[in-house]
Amino acid sequence: MHHPLAVHHPLVRGAVRDPRSRHHGTRTHRRHLAVVRRCAAARPGRPLRTRGGGLVRSLDRQRWLLTASVVAAVLVVAGALILFAGADPLVGLQGLVEGVSSSPYRVGEVLVGAVPIGIVALTLIPALRAGVFSVGAEGQIIVGAITATGAVFAIDQLFGGAAPSVVLWPVGLLAGAAGGGAMALLPAFLAVRWRVNEILSTLLLNYLAAGFLGWTLRTWLATPEETATPQSAKLPEAAALPALIPGTRAHWGILLVIVIAVLVFLWNRSAASTRLTVFATRPKLALRLGATRSRTVYSTMLVSGLGAGVVGWIQVAGVNDRLLNSVSGGVGFSGIAVALLGGLAPIGIVLAALFFSALAAGAVGMQSATGTVPASIAEVIKGVLLIGVACIAAYQRNPAAVVRPVGTKDAADEPVVLSAEPPGTAGDHETTIGTLAEAENEGGRP
Repeated sequence: MHHPLAVHHPLVRGAVRDPRSRHHGTRTHRRHLAVVRRCAAARPGRPLRTRGGGLVRSLDRQRWLLTASVVAAVLVVAGALILFAGADPLVGLQGLVEGVSSSPYRVGEVLVGAVPIGIVALTLIPALRAGVFSVGAEGQIIVGAITATGAVFAIDQLFGGAAPSVVLWPVGLLAGAAGGGAMALLPAFLAVRWRVNEILSTLLLNYLAAGFLGWTLRTWLATPEETATPQSAKLPEAAALPALIPGTRAHWGILLVIVIAVLVFLWNRSAASTRLTVFATRPKLALRLGATRSRTVYSTMLVSGLGAGVVGWIQVAGVNDRLLNSVSGGVGFSGIAVALLGGLAPIGIVLAALFFSALAAGAVGMQSATGTVPASIAEVIKGVLLIGVACIAAYQRNPAAVVRPVGTKDAADEPVVLSAEPPGTAGDHETTIGTLAEAENEGGRP
């Protein structure tokens, strides 16, 4: 079955037709289109090359090369910091590895830390692919945790304090997702209605959510016990997520990460994913394919908000057993870094999330092994990673500005490759965008 966005598809042929083109409708135009469609029909599953296809594949290779360079730079910086602290870098790295693998409990801690980061990063893929940079996951996690905690307590009271797990788990999940989604729709509305920059609005809303959390922990969700820090009462035992690995804190949220990763992998192979890529690179063409700005902003930010809200519920029910002031713990910002570091691919994101979590969990082992290197070195390494991720983000937003030599044409003027291969293969999205408008309007030679 051919890809629905290939140029031979009749719906797309009609969608990209531009009556203003001087080539449209001419005999030369019809002849070139006939050649394109015959090639696509005769070679299903194989790429249909047009001019500029090598450019996009080259950009894709350079993106992964940039990610590998960032990881290599982080390793070099980590070794240099350990050396400057007066310790052997090999001993420090050995202590880091032992700190995450010396016992099942330490392995479980790595998995516990990777779950929230992975979910945030996976649900950020649609927004980042569409060029919508939301940095509000921190606030969405907080609001999701608040709504999930309040809903669990309310339902448990309705059952007289004996609500079963089969009721409390779905309630917490749905309430957390609803809270995070609602928090994400607010900046989406501002971006669509008044063109407010989504980076600025989501960043400022994080402070609003943090203040709201502090107020709730001192008022209607405050624990009746005397505590040093504001926190809620402990959740009912039935609401806690059970341990997946005995003797560790690894909970069933790990399975949720796997499910989300599979769903994102399947979504990456759909036409909707390609339309978002078209929206980020050629908005006018995306509009003809049905990807309006309002629909794209609302849907992508809603998905990221739902994922962040679910993370808020997981942190409360699976890790802390109560709502704490530090429920987000920087997971939202780490999720953005992991999503970009993983190349917006599910497998890469899962590996990057494990790497981030292992870095934090193994820093204590590094300190014990060297005796001179503080555990806070993990935060320094994360800072270097974030700088590298900022470079990747700039590359994602305008890759041509990074790789284009001085004096050459802008990438917006360059045609890209049109693929008749099904998505999910090499060059998944960039190679299926294609020169749809060029093939239809100018009858470009295949």
